[in-house]
Amino acid sequence: MPLIINRGNASFKGDVENLFETLQQQRADWLVLTRETMLAARLLALAEAHRLETGEGGKDDPRASRLRAAGDAMARRSAALVVEQQIATIRTPPVTKTETLLQGRVTDESAKAAGRVTLTLIDEKGTPVAGVAPVEADDAGYYAFVLQPQQVEAIGATRQLTLLVGSTGGQLVPAAAKPFTLASGKVSVAETRLQAAELEKLQLRLRTVARTTVAATPVAKAAAKRPAPATKPAKKKAARKVEKKGSEQ
Repeated sequence: MPLIINRGNASFKGDVENLFETLQQQRADWLVLTRETMLAARLLALAEAHRLETGEGGKDDPRASRLRAAGDAMARRSAALVVEQQIATIRTPPVTKTETLLQGRVTDESAKAAGRVTLTLIDEKGTPVAGVAPVEADDAGYYAFVLQPQQVEAIGATRQLTLLVGSTGGQLVPAAAKPFTLASGKVSVAETRLQAAELEKLQLRLRTVARTTVAATPVAKAAAKRPAPATKPAKKKAARKVEKKGSEQ
């Protein structure tokens, strides 16, 4: 954790940055602790609900249903805290008054980080903007372009821009992406949310397969039609031969 020292006007800027970093780190730590506590409370609630349902009250015990509803609410809050934890790790790069900052997050539809992707600034024709190198999103889905005045001037104030998202699975412009323009010395935010199909195409999420689909495969069908072993019938047949032979004698 950063050390906070007040050394007067000479170090005022550094001291404030140090204080801000300390607060950010404390917030991240408290979010982790809060989520872990909530998950533990959810497990206790579900365990108590199970105890009530298997006891005298049975499945119709109203206390059990209330506990399960509380557990569901805790699960939703826990998912929201995951997003907050990711945001708490973001550190915005410092910029001067003349520099332009384009920043945002690449997430799924639940606002969770989509994964480590590469962002390329392109124009309305789909052409990468010359002189602007692609950037990579971090584990929180955060990315940042820091542009110098001459770069923004070369792009132009009216040029419609968007972001091309790339990964090992390919590249695409998100369907929800909205064109934007840049102005020198300004901070712009371009949030990018990827739909489920886009995440799948970029190989950022694995496709889920239903159990019924697995059961309907040709291998499963063949296994279902396969006859049972004929061990027992063979023994019965042999026993009948012995009985027949004994009767003939």
